[in-house]
Amino acid sequence: MRRATFSLLALTLILAASWGLAQEAQPAAPTPIADSSLGLAPGSVFDVLVPPLAATNTADPGDAPPVAPAFDLAPPRVPHAVADFMPISRDDNWCVDCHLTDWTAPEEGEATPIPFSHYMDLRNGDHEIGETLVGARWVCVSCHVPVTDAPPLVANTFGD
Repeated sequence: MRRATFSLLALTLILAASWGLAQEAQPAAPTPIADSSLGLAPGSVFDVLVPPLAATNTADPGDAPPVAPAFDLAPPRVPHAVADFMPISRDDNWCVDCHLTDWTAPEEGEATPIPFSHYMDLRNGDHEIGETLVGARWVCVSCHVPVTDAPPLVANTFGD
């Protein structure tokens, strides 16, 4: 009987000690993150932000100088209005009427030539320069966007 009582007492002490250790090993409750510190925009993630209005570019082709790309190897931005040239398609593309394939440095006031890479079918492994623009290269505004006076919504730190 004594042995059973001693065993029961020892077991009780072991369980009590392990319970205390288990309570100490519990990680602290996570600190909540304020919704105003999530995301790139200031304020709460539940706020519906309205970007400032931007004026549409109304410059005629040739009136504005070329614009530097946003970062290295970025597509050049269009320095003139494009609304009158829309929609752009393979059958109706006014861009190729002015931006000829000359591949030489343009003279003052001349349109920037379409680069030879736009005539190569890189998707299918054909590195030969063709006679016409390839595939999606017909829709110029897929990559080349018109310049506006819109302020950046987020600072551009690309390449820093």
